[in-house]
Amino acid sequence: MNKNKKKIVVAISGGMDPIHIGHIRLIQEARRLGDKLVVILNNDNWLKKKKRHIFMHQKERKEVLESIEGVDQVVLTSHPRNPKDMSVSRELLKIKPDIFANGGDRKGENDIPEVGVCNRIGCTMAFNVGRGGKIQSSSWLLSRYVSKLKPVRRLKVKKILEELKIALGKSNVKLSLVLKLKAAKIMLKLMNKKTGFGLFVILGWQNKWRSHTDLPDSVQDIYVEHPHNILKAYRTGKYNIETTINFDGAILIDARGNIIHSGIIIEGLKPRSAADKINPGKFKDLSEQFGFRKKVHSRHLSAITASYIFKGTTVMTVSEETNSFHVFENGRIAYRMYDE
Repeated sequence: MNKNKKKIVVAISGGMDPIHIGHIRLIQEARRLGDKLVVILNNDNWLKKKKRHIFMHQKERKEVLESIEGVDQVVLTSHPRNPKDMSVSRELLKIKPDIFANGGDRKGENDIPEVGVCNRIGCTMAFNVGRGGKIQSSSWLLSRYVSKLKPVRRLKVKKILEELKIALGKSNVKLSLVLKLKAAKIMLKLMNKKTGFGLFVILGWQNKWRSHTDLPDSVQDIYVEHPHNILKAYRTGKYNIETTINFDGAILIDARGNIIHSGIIIEGLKPRSAADKINPGKFKDLSEQFGFRKKVHSRHLSAITASYIFKGTTVMTVSEETNSFHVFENGRIAYRMYDE
């Protein structure tokens, strides 16, 4: 054996929360691609941003991975709280692997935010590593477990839409009622299908408000390349709204029903200033001042404020914290539905 021969370093990455058979197959096949395997493990801050929950903390996940045969090194990512960059580019720059191996949920370079740094360091990218493609998912495992503990939600979508039609019937927001009801129907049906997710949808979006937007992860802005119109031919499957439930920020839909952007962070709204103009007085917190029955996540404060700042819009949210569905117009709650 030539001792001077350079070792081929292979890197893989993931949250791996929890670790499952798909990860083991990825590790086994990736290890065969070279002489040393480095697992880049996304830290707890990444998990909180990506999935909004942690099943196994980073220290435990790291120790489990280090005990698996074939793993030579585990490197925790340095993602800060609420990271804007969700990639592992920083870690790849430090490790400088010869191969960056990706599993069955990554199809090509257009789906990999780390492609730029790989080109920079001369790292080869390998795809669909691990037998059988994407055969398992940590999210699938946890959702099946949670669904066994918690009864499946069965909202009466038709009844809710009838209530919503009455509530929005005299609205001075001149968007099509058909558009509002279609968006609500999509979101409510999704609530019956899945649990533990949040949505923030702005109807009637106009490009003049783009100064209030930021896009932390361009991979999440899927509708630029995959146009959808929720009124004309809303398609189920890949690239529908269900695709975005783990994305950050808002989904922006124009007055004609075209989904313009997804994964958009809405900035600079100043909820307190808006609340003081809409409903001045003394309140224990902003949630109460805006008329919510209970303390809500900042996402909903942003949503109700957006309906006030962006004149002529209707804003809808799904809350993962309270299992609620809200509709906002003109900085006020136009409709609310709690599943308690």
